[in-house]
Parts: sequence; structure tokens; C-alpha cells
Amino acid sequence: MKKNKVSINIISSFNHANFVSLLKNSSNFDWEVNEVNYNQVFQTLTNSNAKMWKQRSNVTLIWTTPESISSEFQKLQNKNEANSDIIKKDVDYFCSCIRSIKKYSDIVLVPNWILKQPNETSLAFAYSKGFGLEYNLSFMNYYLSEQLNKEKNLYILNSSKWLLNCGASSAYSSKLWYLTKTPFSNNFFKQVISDLSNLYGSIKGLSKKLLILDLDDTLWGGIVGEVGWKNLRIGGHDHLGEAFRDFQIQIKSLKNQGIILALASKNDEVTAIKAINNHPEMILSMEDFVTHRINWEDKAKNIIDIVNELNLGLQSVVFLDDSPFERARVQEALPEVLVPELPKDPTDYNTFLSKLRCFDKTYITDEDKIRGNLYKSESKRTKLKQQLKSLSDWIKTLNLTIVIENIKNENTPRTVQLFNKTNQMNLSTRRLSEQEFNHWVKVDSNNLWTIRAADKFGDYGIIGILSISTKNNIATLVDFILSCRVVGRYIEETMIEFLKEFCYENNVNKIKGKYKKTEKNSLCYYFFNKLKLIDSNQHSFEFSSNQKKLNLLNIKVKKPTMEKK
Repeated sequence: MKKNKVSINIISSFNHANFVSLLKNSSNFDWEVNEVNYNQVFQTLTNSNAKMWKQRSNVTLIWTTPESISSEFQKLQNKNEANSDIIKKDVDYFCSCIRSIKKYSDIVLVPNWILKQPNETSLAFAYSKGFGLEYNLSFMNYYLSEQLNKEKNLYILNSSKWLLNCGASSAYSSKLWYLTKTPFSNNFFKQVISDLSNLYGSIKGLSKKLLILDLDDTLWGGIVGEVGWKNLRIGGHDHLGEAFRDFQIQIKSLKNQGIILALASKNDEVTAIKAINNHPEMILSMEDFVTHRINWEDKAKNIIDIVNELNLGLQSVVFLDDSPFERARVQEALPEVLVPELPKDPTDYNTFLSKLRCFDKTYITDEDKIRGNLYKSESKRTKLKQQLKSLSDWIKTLNLTIVIENIKNENTPRTVQLFNKTNQMNLSTRRLSEQEFNHWVKVDSNNLWTIRAADKFGDYGIIGILSISTKNNIATLVDFILSCRVVGRYIEETMIEFLKEFCYENNVNKIKGKYKKTEKNSLCYYFFNKLKLIDSNQHSFEFSSNQKKLNLLNIKVKKPTMEKK
């Protein structure tokens, strides 16, 4: 499988050669590294003409040690008193340098500070202001976060977590430091690369969306069909019961962050649901699960049924099951599904899930918070569709309302999310950081609208983007994006009609554009081809703003002002 290319700038105060070598050989992305020699941090950050800044990168990693930022901090390592005010000024300067180079990269990553080698101090002085190494290191990291946490597209990485996961004895090598000025081991660097890949993947919308769970010995201890719901091990004065309860708490937190939950369990449905509804220590309820398949069918088949019902791809799915047999069966039948190996001991489940980085998000939108409800409503729509004879009857029965709005500041996070997560109905498939997006919409000749929808089953949220760039009375259709879960409901036709009407009202007679073919966006081509708007050979299109109107089946449409900004 072809890996996505990611360009990364690396600036560090130590020898990072081993890190770069491991990064280039990692499996997640094709990392294209642009680096400067170590200990050239401030020289690079303060030189706008540096070679590194000539071409915009996807990522810039600025990785330093505390003493490289503040010589005052070095005094503490030598067991001397340091001035915290001077350290604060040094951190201020470092932050100002980072801000000056943000524009050269989509995102900037700054690991917080840990020591390059262990340096024990007297317990009595560890957290004193003057001599305390730990106090001043904590202060530096706190102040770094305070200064940079409001910066868009900049993330502080938790170095302490890598150290904890790796263990100090495995993370550090004194010999490696003195020989090559490399402070950390390859095991430590592998921790960093794993988190780096997951973070970038989450920013680009590659994180998992759907968690499908087993029940017996996964969400609770025991087989409900054998022991009955009253005798299941959940909570109570029982170490295993407490472990299962804490596991459910963490799963619930994932749901609150926008991860969709579903069940796939070999059980009697009535018995299992009775346990979920009646056990007093259950954290998760049936309301938390968008859908379920509790039966005696093959779990791989049940997973396929679930993703089809929710209109999701198998690559979006994580499946958790305590049974090695069931895991192997699903992995063999559905290789796109992520099937982690749960620990044998349920007391390790919670720790295991916390280290599973595939659900990571950099921010949570309003749509994320209600995602479970959105997909529950979608399930009801699917069932209604199966009952009716035709697509048009279904659309009419839904009582669909489409709201087209000029872009608003509060909608920017969700809009950027759609840019980076939508693959199938996406004309150009361009990916934008929030910084790039804000820059683009500010251009006078550009117009961008968000698309909302609602029907009798509920609000869809923001599900689409439409944008044009106008020059010499010709509109270029730049973005035509629609969430795949709402494709085929005449929303895409409505977007075309709005575009034609807007252009006509502003004396723009011609609309042109180009379809960029990818492995996943054939659905977009199919739509434009169905409307006979696209040249099948050139993948380009050109049509008039006064072209014959499309049949929208009496869908209600709320529109913004038709005037160009």
C-alpha cells in the first residue's frame, strides 16, 4: 500500500540522526525530512532566509533540551542557584522565535522539556525556587504551555509520557550521549515516532471513527447467558469488577469525544440487553450504542452489516474482543479493520485502551459531541428507506431542509475537519490546515459556504462545503465537498443549483472546474457525470449559470445573501 508523503522540518539541540533514520523507516507515512545540524536552533528560527523555510512543509518539529534554551537552567544542573526570572525571559524569547516561523509550516510540534540525562537533586531542594531542578523544569514547561497553547496549528508534545512508557533505564544511554551527543535511545525515539504519526494522522482526519465491542469478558466479567446478569462482575467490591467498570468509563469518554460505539456479541439479544439495562454498575447504556448485532451470526458478517447501516468504511473500525478466535476470524476476513490484541488480564484493559492512539483528536467539534445521536438518526433513516418504494418517496418523506451559510468563525474547526476527512464526495481533495483555510477565505475573489441539513429525524450538522474563486466573470468551482453519509439525498443537486443562482445573480455566466481523480473519490465523478457536466476524458467541466434547473423534489432551502463579498 502506497504511503502518504509528509514533509517534516527537524530542528533540535542534540544529535537527531538516529531519530531521523528510524522516522524514514517507519511504516505509517513516507516522511520527507528536511533538517539542519543540531545546536542550530536559534540560528534557524531567527533566519527567515534559511534554506529550510524556502518551501512550506507539512510539519516542523522543534525539539530542544532546557539548558539549550536557558543557560541559567544549566546552573541548576551544576547544583548552583538559578534566577527564575531570567529563565522566564529565555522561554519568552524561544516562544517569540517559534511564532515567527509558524507561517512556513502547516503545523508546528514542540516537545516539552525533559532532562537529556538523569540528574538527581537533594529531596530537600528538588522543588525549591532557587536550587530546585524539578521546580524550574516544571515552571519552564508550564510557562511554555501558557505562552503557546492559544497558537493555532501548534501543539506541545508530552515528552514525560515517552519517558514514563519507555522507562528511564531504557530511555537514556550515558555512553550514547558522551559518544555522539544523542540523549535518548532508539526505544525512546520509537515511542516518539508512534505518537508523531498518530497525531499527524488525527490532524489529517485519519483517526478511527467506530469502536465495535464484544460483551462477555470484554465489557463485563462472566458469560451472561450462563451466570445471569446479577452475577456479572462489574464494579462492586471486586478487583476484576472494578477493572471492567473503569474500562467502561474510558469507553464512555471516547463516546463523548465523538467516537461511535456499537456492539457485536454472540449472545441471546434479550438476555444481553436486559443485563445492560438492569445491572446497577453498568456505566454504558443502550443509548450509548448507535446500533448493535447481538446474535449467533459470524462477527465479521455483523461488522459488515454495521458499517453498511452507518455508511462508514471498514478502515474506520476498531474491534475489541477478548476471544483470540474471534479476533483472528475478523482480522482474516476484514483486514481493513483494526483488531488490537486485548491483554489476557482484564485489569490491564484500561491501561491498554489509554495507549491505543488511533482515536486521538486535536480538537472536538460540536458535531463530534453529538456524533452518536447523528448516527442513531441515520439508522432510522435507513430503515425508513427500506420500507418505501422509491428514492424520491423517501426524500419527500424525510421533510429535508438544507441551510447554506457564509462561513462563520465558529464553524471553522468543523469546516477544516471536513476538508481533511472527506474522501469520496470531494472534487479537488485538497487538504488545508486551519491557517491555510483562514488565508484562503480572506481573499476577496474567493467565496465559501457551509452546508447544513436537517429532517424529521434530527439535525445533520455541517455536512458540506462549497467554494468558488471568481476572475473575469468566470467562477472556478474549487471545493465541492459532502459527507459520504448524506450522499444521494439531493443535497449535492441543491448545492449545484445554489451555485448557478449565486453566479447568475452576480453576472457570472460561466462556471468551470476540474475533477482531481483519486483512489477514493469516484463517487464525485459519478455525480458530475450523471448531470452531464463533466468531460469524461479531460475530467474538466464548464457550464452556464442560467442552465436548466434541476428537480429538487420540493426540498426546503435556506440561502445566504446572493451578493459577492
